[in-house]
Formats: sequence, C-alpha cells, structure tokens
Amino acid sequence: MIAAGWLSYRILKKPLPDYDGEVTALSLSRPVEVYRDSLAIPYIFAETEEDAAYALGYIHAQERLFQMDILRRAGEGKLAEILGNKVLPFDEMFLTIGIERVAKQIWNEEKPETKKILTAYSKGINDFIAANKNRLSIEFDVLDYSPAPWEPYHSLLIVRLMAWELNIAWWEDLTFTHIAQLLGKEKASKLFPRWEENNAGSTQDEVPQITAADLSLIQTDKAFRQFIGTTGTHLGSNNWVVNGSRSVNGKPIIANDPHLGLQAPGKWYIANIHVGNQNRAGVTLPGLPFIVIGKNDNISWTLTNIMLDDADFYVEVLNGQNSHYEVDGGQKPLKVLKYTRKVKDSTDAHIDVYLTHRGPVINKIHPLDKAYPAKEAANTAISMRWTGNDVSFECSSYFMLNKAKNWQEFQNAVSYFSVPGQNFVYGDIAGNIGYVFGGKLPIHDGEKAGFALDGTTSTNDWAGAIPFSEMPKFFNPEPGYIATANNKVDKAFPYYISNLWEPASRIDRIRQLLDSKQKFSVTDFYTMQNDIVSPYAVEMAGYIKKAFENVKIKDAALKESLELLDIWNHAFEKESQPPAIYAMWYKYMLINTFKDDLGEGLFNQFCFVANVPYRVMQNHLRQTDETLFDNINTPKIESRNDIIRKSLVDAITVLEKMFGKDTKQWQWGKLHTVEFKHFFSGESDVLDKVINIGPRPVDGDGTTIFNTEYPFDAGNNVLRPKQKSIFPNVLGPSMRYVYDFSEPDVFYITLTTGQSGNVFSPHYSDWTNKWLNGAYVKVRTDAKTAKMNSQVLRFIPGK
Repeated sequence: MIAAGWLSYRILKKPLPDYDGEVTALSLSRPVEVYRDSLAIPYIFAETEEDAAYALGYIHAQERLFQMDILRRAGEGKLAEILGNKVLPFDEMFLTIGIERVAKQIWNEEKPETKKILTAYSKGINDFIAANKNRLSIEFDVLDYSPAPWEPYHSLLIVRLMAWELNIAWWEDLTFTHIAQLLGKEKASKLFPRWEENNAGSTQDEVPQITAADLSLIQTDKAFRQFIGTTGTHLGSNNWVVNGSRSVNGKPIIANDPHLGLQAPGKWYIANIHVGNQNRAGVTLPGLPFIVIGKNDNISWTLTNIMLDDADFYVEVLNGQNSHYEVDGGQKPLKVLKYTRKVKDSTDAHIDVYLTHRGPVINKIHPLDKAYPAKEAANTAISMRWTGNDVSFECSSYFMLNKAKNWQEFQNAVSYFSVPGQNFVYGDIAGNIGYVFGGKLPIHDGEKAGFALDGTTSTNDWAGAIPFSEMPKFFNPEPGYIATANNKVDKAFPYYISNLWEPASRIDRIRQLLDSKQKFSVTDFYTMQNDIVSPYAVEMAGYIKKAFENVKIKDAALKESLELLDIWNHAFEKESQPPAIYAMWYKYMLINTFKDDLGEGLFNQFCFVANVPYRVMQNHLRQTDETLFDNINTPKIESRNDIIRKSLVDAITVLEKMFGKDTKQWQWGKLHTVEFKHFFSGESDVLDKVINIGPRPVDGDGTTIFNTEYPFDAGNNVLRPKQKSIFPNVLGPSMRYVYDFSEPDVFYITLTTGQSGNVFSPHYSDWTNKWLNGAYVKVRTDAKTAKMNSQVLRFIPGK
C-alpha cells in the first residue's frame, strides 16, 4: 500500500510545471509563444502547423503526462510492466483485441501531412520528458519508472482506445446469447431491447452454444474500466444547434456535453491554437494534437456517440489440433501471434493471440473474476469482428475539421472518420446548420443482431460497409434546429445501425425545450445542459400511482412516500426526497422483476449497460404480457402491480434503515454523489482525501439531460472494492461547451476537474464547483486578449 504521509511529502516537494520562461527546441522552425490565463488555459501562437503541434505536445506533457502514459501502456499491453501481475489480464485483453496492431497499420497508411503533425507533437512530448527527468509528476516516482519516448503512432493508439471505451456492442452478443441459453430464445427475446423502426427480433433458428468462460472478455473489460476510472456505460452525449432564426442574436448557437467516465484528472484539456492567421479553440484529448470538439474561424462542430453496433461474435468450430477452424465445409488455419511482456516483480509473460479471418479469438483472455474461470469448451472458440480493427483515419479527420471552412469541407473531413461512430453536428458563420453520420457502418444482418453467430458459414460474415454517400445527413432542416442524444437520428434510414440506443428521455426533453419557445440565448443553453427533469420518471411514476389505486394503505411511511411521489415535479434535485424514493424503487423493481429468472451473475451482466434495463423495463411495463413479473421462486403468480407495490415497500424499508422514519432525511444527494477519483484511489482512505475530488452530492440521474449515471449491477470492483455511495455517479458531462456565432471570439465552457493532472496544482480541481453548480467560463480567443496574460512560455528554435 502507498504510504499517504510519504506520498504527500513527496508531492509537496515536486515542482509544478513552468508557465513562464524559455525552452530551446531543436525541431522548431520558428519561435512559438504559449500564454496561459488564470485557469491555466493555454493560447498557442505559432507560424506553422508543426510548430503548434510541438508546443501542444509539450504542454500536454507538462499537465497530463501520467494520464497519457497509462493509456498508452494499456493500448500497448504494457501495464503489468509497472503494476505487476494483477493487471496482466488487461495486457492480454488489449493485445488480443489488437489496439497496438491496428495503430501501427494506420501509421503505415496515414496521410503524409497528418504524419508530420503527429511527429512534431511527439517531439514536443519527448523534449519535455528529456528536460524534466527529475521533475515529472509524483506518480512516476511512486511506481518507480520513467516514461518511454512517445512515438507518433501512440496518438493513433489513443484514438483506438477511445473507440473501445465507447464501444458497447461487444457486450450485447455475448450476454444475450447466455441469456437465451438459460431461458430459451422466446423468453430471452422479451429481455432484448428493440426499437419499432428496427427489426422485430432475431431470426436465428438456434442460438450457438457458448460457455460461461466466454464471458471472460466482459469480466476483464469491466474490471479494466473500473481500474482506469471509466465505469459508466451511458457512453453518449447531448448536442444541439439552432439556426439564426431561432437565436436572439440572429446567428447559430451550438452546444455539446459529452457523457464519459468521471475521473481525476478529467478527459479534456482546453486549448486555443493560433497558426498564422488561422485560429481554432475548444477541447483536446491529451495524446492528440488536435481540437476534438470546438470551433475555428468559420465553423463549429460537436459530437455524440451513434451507439453503432460495430462488433459481432462468431462461434468457431476447431479441428482436433485446435490449429484450424471450419468455414463452409473447409478448414482455415488459425494465425498465431506471440508476445512477450515484462511483469513487475515477476518473470516475463508469454501471451499467444489467435486470429481468424474475422478477427481475434477472445475466449482465451483470463478474467480477473474467479467466478468466471478461463475454461475453454472443447473444439470451439469465439472470434470477434470489430470495425476498430480496420484501418481508418480519425486523426486526419480531426486535422481536416480543425481547418474546414464550410459545409463541403466539413463533410469531407467527416468522411474519413470511422470509429467510434459519432453524430457530428455543425454550424457556420454563414448561418448554416447541419448533421453528418460519422462512422463505418458494416453491412451485416440486423435480423440476427444480439446473439453470437455461427462461424461455420461465411453467410454471417460482413459484406463490406455502407458508402459514406448513403449515410444520414441534414443541412438547414425545417425546424431550425438539430439535436442528438444517442437516439436514432434518422428513423427512415433503411439500414440496421443498432439496438443499443439510449432511452428516449433525454432527446424527448431536449426537443420539448427546443419546441417550447422560438428564440434562444447562450444562457438558455446553459439551463438546458443542466436540466434535471426526466420524462422517463414521469412515465414510471405513473405506473406506481396506478398500482396503488383503490389500495387501502395503513403504513404511514408508504402513504407519505406516495404523496411525495404524487406532487413530485420529476426533477432529480439533490435536496429533494422523491428522487430518492423513486430511484430506490426502480432499483428493486429491476431486482424483483429480472433477478429470479437470470440469477445473480447474468442479472449483473444484464444491468451492466444501463440503457438496456431502462429500455427493457419501460417496454415491459407498456405491454399487457405480465409473465416476466412473476417470481419463479414463489408459488404465487405475481402481477405487474404486485411487483411494483413490493418494490416500493422494499425501497421504503431500506430508506428507513439508512436514514430513519423521518422522510425529510431521505434526500437524493445523500444517496447520489460524485467523486472524481485519481488513479491511485482506493489505496488508502487518508490518501483518497488528498488525491480525489469529492464525494459531493449531485443532481440528475441517467435519464436527465444532465446525465449523472449510476450503475444498476451489483458486481464488485475486483481491484478496487470500496464503494461509498448507493447510487455513485460514475459517468456524466465530461465538459460543457456552448458557442454563439454572433460572438466569434468567445466560447463558453465547463470542465469536471481542472486543466492539470498534478494533485497539488491549483488547477487540479478549480473547475469542479463550476461543474456542480452549472456555471461556465467565458473564454476569449482573440490574440489581443490572450497576450494580456502575464504568464508566457517561449519556445526558441535551437541551432
């Protein structure tokens, strides 16, 4: 265990990054200046793209090097080298998935101009490392290692890691195949999330048999997400734009709040980049030399997750020697890749990865959870086909977006973007607004979606991808606005995209607010992004009320709870009692409805991707079929209303045990808190108070625009088992961005934590209160204002 006193002493002795002074850089062509304001937002002034990328690499390393290095190591499969055997399954998982393999392939085919930018960026990182070997952040000292040089392809690796984080399609097929094997396909289909404009259900006659060990990918990936601090699964976002006719200033206004795992430091780093007479600003991902979401002199762009079903699994039949697999009556050889990885305080690990023509064999990954031993079914394997294993050019797409001047150039930039599939929403200085589907959509049979496929026939293979020209696009649509919230944006689109859309609650509320008035201001968008009213809860609370109609109630607490729910405005305010009653009822509604059928393990898997139980419960309550509400472990045949009433009684019993009978004490914020956790979190309670931010009460839930997701599954965190909250907020708006084209030199933004990853920097947590309170910072991007800041770091070309 890390000694808190020793660590605190070492941290206090560590110098903070230099925001003033001069740096000699041999690779620069011309001088570069970096001004920083009072919140450590940098303003880079360079004459060339390469010089700007160099400076951004240097300052990313100043503030976030450890964060960047941990992600790079994860993608390379080299975490065990610094953390030991306990994380070796993560290395095995990412080597199997192939993050590093595909990043190297992309580098070999990447556009020359993008290669120049990535190379310059890596030089900036490496020059910082070389000049500050004894001044790196405390994490390197604690773990007793020095970061290796940053190679240009490592940035491509970071993009693929983000694609994996935002990919939840892999979970669907494996989980629902197991559920179908347990319950039978007919009953399992009732638990499968469907949309009326998609296929009605899988047409597979039989579900291929897979073993419990085949959940090892799910178990190991869940453990990795918990370990790295990205446990939420509402991996989506909100974005919307209105045109000039719908804004008070007569120009478009655009907004975005990406929903990602909450951690310290946060995901994003704000930057303003001036290259010659071109300016761009917004948020960057440390590890990438581009504005990912933001604006330039002509356009602004924002992103949300499409929720694309971009992964399929195949049950492969092996020959007796496990060297070949069957396809169309013939045999194809398994390709074997051999890796050796160093393991701290242990011998080297030798890892074999097996590949089919579809992709890697994933059931040889060894899970952390001993409940899922890595036993392989004789003569079978599970292979994975994922778009993330195909070569594509997201870095080139970002670079082109940063420089795009109009709708045509914007579309061209998005055409290079494949994974993770994103909804690109657009506005420009000419007053136009637009939308483009940015993602590689495989051509596969949507009617077989949701289950593992038979690998012995090539008819289940993908038949290429839908051409970009056929993807959904909107330009200046009639309503005067465009909004996305991980919903199916174009319901008339003829091709299968996904069954993993988010519940309609957020998009319904966004549209409700956008339709509520004609003209909007920046402050209106602030209010919308922080809205905590749930249309989903409106519907669910209605079922509670109906279940208790004509029921004589004697219990005082039950009566008072129903009265509170009846007058509730369905806003998830942290000081309010009805959200606590409702959320606890919903938790027990899931348990009392599904757990008897699925058992502990599969129930937790079913609840892992939170949008699934949300949607399945909603669909189930809307139907007349009540068979799934019956508890198979009791002689009575329970009805829907029986389970609704029992769940509310269970919820009240728990709340009384926690807070007493006085309902005034049942405040949502006591159950629902947010804590931004450092990578070392969980080693020591004393240390946690130093390195974590929070816990703090927080508004919202998983169905509000201000999405503050909490997990439903009861699974333990294998490596970090401590949990301080009943409904811990694990995912939410990783930043909030608003831009009004009538103010071209200004944008408005909020981060979760701060710009710095250094625990004792004043900029480690100086944004958190703003995030919690719905406040924004007005960032000016013009050169005159930027150069009024007194802190300036000058980069001088060396000789």
